Amino acid sequence: MAAETTELMDVTFTVNAWGAPAGGKWPHFVLRLDGVEIGQATVASASLGRYTFNARVPADKAHKLQLQYDNDGSVNGEDRNLFVKSFEVNGKPILSIDPLVTYDTGDIDGKNVIAGQTEMYWRGALNVDLPKTMFASAQEPEPEAPATMTTEIVVKAWGAAANGTPPHFKLLVDDKVVGDAWVSATSATGYTFKVDVDPNEAHKIQIHYDNDATVNGQDRNLFVQGITIDGQEIKSTSPLASYDKGPVDGKFVVAGQEGLFWGGALTFGVPEEYFDGPYVPPPPPPPPTKLTPTDIVVTAWGQSAGGVAPHFKLLVDGKVVGEGRATSSDPQPFSFTVDLDAKEAHKIQIHYDNDSVVNGQDRNLFVKSVSINGHTVAATDPIVTYDKGAVDGKDVVKGQEGLFWGGALNVDAPASLFQPPAEPPPPPPSGPAFYVAANGKDSWSGKLSAPNADGTDGPFASLERARDAMRDSDVDTTYVREGTYRLTKTLELTGADNGHSFRNYPGETPVLNGAEKVTNFVSEGKGIYSAKLSQATDLDLTIGGVRQTLASKGIVDADNPTTTGWYFADAANGGPSGWSVRYHTGDMSSGDIIPGMKIQLMDAERLSDTLTEIAGVNDATRTITLKNGTSLPFAEGTTYKLLNNPSFVDQAGEFAWRASDKSLVFKPENPATLAQDGVEVARLGTLIRLTGSSDVTIEGLGFANTTTWGYAVELKGASGNSIGNNSFLNVGTAIKLTAASSNNLVGGNTLDHLAVNGIELDGRSNGNTIYANDISHVGEVRKGVAGIIGTGVDNNLIAHNDVDSSARYGISLKNWDSSNINRNNVIEYNRVTNTNLETADGGGIEVLGRSSVDTGTIIRGNWVEHVGGLATSNTDQWLTNHKGFGIYLDDMAGGVTVTGNFLKDTGLAGVHIHGGDNNLVTNNFSIIASNAEEFIRVGWAPKHGDPGLPRNNTITGNLISGTLPLDDYMELLTAGNPLIDRNLVYNVPRYGDNDVTGKPLFNNPYWGDYSLQPNSPALAMGIHDLDWAMIGQSGYTASDGMPHFWDA
Repeated sequence: MAAETTELMDVTFTVNAWGAPAGGKWPHFVLRLDGVEIGQATVASASLGRYTFNARVPADKAHKLQLQYDNDGSVNGEDRNLFVKSFEVNGKPILSIDPLVTYDTGDIDGKNVIAGQTEMYWRGALNVDLPKTMFASAQEPEPEAPATMTTEIVVKAWGAAANGTPPHFKLLVDDKVVGDAWVSATSATGYTFKVDVDPNEAHKIQIHYDNDATVNGQDRNLFVQGITIDGQEIKSTSPLASYDKGPVDGKFVVAGQEGLFWGGALTFGVPEEYFDGPYVPPPPPPPPTKLTPTDIVVTAWGQSAGGVAPHFKLLVDGKVVGEGRATSSDPQPFSFTVDLDAKEAHKIQIHYDNDSVVNGQDRNLFVKSVSINGHTVAATDPIVTYDKGAVDGKDVVKGQEGLFWGGALNVDAPASLFQPPAEPPPPPPSGPAFYVAANGKDSWSGKLSAPNADGTDGPFASLERARDAMRDSDVDTTYVREGTYRLTKTLELTGADNGHSFRNYPGETPVLNGAEKVTNFVSEGKGIYSAKLSQATDLDLTIGGVRQTLASKGIVDADNPTTTGWYFADAANGGPSGWSVRYHTGDMSSGDIIPGMKIQLMDAERLSDTLTEIAGVNDATRTITLKNGTSLPFAEGTTYKLLNNPSFVDQAGEFAWRASDKSLVFKPENPATLAQDGVEVARLGTLIRLTGSSDVTIEGLGFANTTTWGYAVELKGASGNSIGNNSFLNVGTAIKLTAASSNNLVGGNTLDHLAVNGIELDGRSNGNTIYANDISHVGEVRKGVAGIIGTGVDNNLIAHNDVDSSARYGISLKNWDSSNINRNNVIEYNRVTNTNLETADGGGIEVLGRSSVDTGTIIRGNWVEHVGGLATSNTDQWLTNHKGFGIYLDDMAGGVTVTGNFLKDTGLAGVHIHGGDNNLVTNNFSIIASNAEEFIRVGWAPKHGDPGLPRNNTITGNLISGTLPLDDYMELLTAGNPLIDRNLVYNVPRYGDNDVTGKPLFNNPYWGDYSLQPNSPALAMGIHDLDWAMIGQSGYTASDGMPHFWDA
């Protein structure tokens, strides 16, 4: 057996030291490596000097370096001492205060070992544990060195000494010790350090107070006012600072403070812009090339030789895309289809590659023209050249039809030739159908798509007439032509309409409108107009498709509409009540109240809003009593608005009802628009209702201007229907599925500017597929809302939806009691952005689980970004970023799998488990940006007692990346010992024993590309990349479960 050999390498060790003599003798040390002496020296200078030693050292192994100070002594009151500032190993410095260094004082027996320090006041040894990485045999090529700059860090500190010893701290930058100081000052004093840093990165700056103690009743303490970085101050109480009390293990981390009374470390996560100015972002990635099918037709003929016809290859931009053989002596078309960028010019080549003469026969190819997307280019066109022979660019002439010498006909085609032809208008419907048109008549047959020439027949005028006609015939489809259809009553569909469809006429967009159009305005001066109506207005009025606001006593700032226009209120005299509040003196009085007025209130947590009339006002007690109360009590800090008093109409866009003369009062932003268009006053709540219907299709229709309280399309006990490619604008709730409306398809719809919810499911409406919908601006009137919300529903798939800008939730499943548990629902591949904008204690995606049962819910592959949180305090202050969460497993939600989601800017936490059991959180990517934000928060729901204690939750295999160094990634509040481990973390400390620290190596995070590079450490840990291409409406592709049934 061969003996094992170890490669030796040359290593230079340097000791940087100075001394203090006694009795004429200077301090002396012996330097050993792995117990073997490699040198010794007498330090005969009071100034810092370098002492260098060389040794042959086994490579790829860790080693122990020991400096033994062997002549400590005191002579005639002189104390001999050795001071060692640092060591160097092949030029790599290690400070004596580095964590790698310990000081074995006295007999070097391991019994009196303390942390390494510069001052060797006692004989003994400094021991340095050198990792094997410092002795690598075959050095890999060094990666490109990052940019560096020298920055000045000043720690402003003072101290309280104990037993004559002042507090001491080490300064660490990115976990490396760069200096230390004894703080003898008793008032704020600057301690200055020069450090080399990368100016293109954020950095972690840590002040580690390492000698906290109480001696003879004296308490040693360190106080840090803050730091400055090249003159830029960051106070210790800044949100960028945190204090890890005690052993610096991440277990007792609090907000930053000046007094470090328990030792530990004050840590600053400092953004990149503090180092040499603002971050210079990388250039944006080029836009993705959009390839469009391009039709290329070569018209050619040939002359054969030896029985073989001429052959050519077609090349585009040098790549072969097809070939042809010209067997005919008459011009023939050769057709090819190639995917090309229509914005670019391209080079098209016809390469004639078998020119020859056989037995006197001359083989030749003739090209008459090349057609590109219908644009014909003759062979003799100026953009055509003929490269004769070897196609080497040496014998190039003008284009010609006959390629008598082989070679290639080259077409330098400009981008204009590659524009796809205009889309032809969609063909008219074929097959039996009825038609509805704005210029139709219900007395006609409805079988014509337009009136005939003599005006005796044509389409119907109303959907109701078409419905009845389908019921009485074998025709099952009605096409609705372009135009606005004002409905004064709901189109009711029942089982008699099974199998029927209402569709837009191809290429047209009809709109069903639930509003009364009002044009009879008269000016009342000061930009205010009024119009007499037979019926009072309520909450909903639009002009030019834009929702206007009900007049409010408070002034609304257009730049900050969510926190202006509200008044603060106190709790009722007897304590918080759902029926009354007390206004502040001077804000209002009983004189502001008129019949029909409304009040909108939000509790301090802003969980929801109450919108009701006022029963009475008592000015003596400042009490407002509500006509309809709520179970949610109004405590100190409640906010309210007084609405619908015509005297409040003083801002552009406000309207109110004046009962005294039955008039709508309105102040338009543009009076000319009012005169031209008038306004739309919503009157109808539901435009189409399906009751007990099945196999009904509603496709391609517009729905507009319904009341806040209504559902534009409502399904009641209606199953197996398809609602697709419709648009909803300025409606209450767009689509409602209730009373066991199951197995419906709701896909490809656009929902915008919604007074309440987008899509609502309840009453055991199961097995529905809600997909590829675009939902935005949710909760413009009411605030306890969601883009998609389900209560008491099972086995629904909510996938590939875009939900943006919601007053509360993006997507929510609500379980209040045992009658409405939600089971086995899947929420996947949705893009949920800008939620919780006007409320608190909400989430981008929220699951409420009051019944405390495992539900089998899956939340998978979603993108959740920008979760707000707005509340008020009992001292009448607005609270922002308050109790918002990315994915919120609320009140005992259990048995939920949260996997493959991307979470960024998610308020207090990316994922919050609030009292639930048996939840799995794995393979999620979380980007956190402040010490107030966590990836995971697990806590007790105390008002629910023992069931509210979380149990058996697992948080493993996630990727958590801080945008700057942060204090931790989790918050545990009576959390029930969840398993948190095997996560990849960057810019945050590890928590689990098997957590791994490393840069995630995203491809281009600045420009929103968080996909992983192939060498990301996440992949080595078994964390897979996310299914980025499947997220949102753009990630939808048709499947059996999610068919593209619209425009089919």
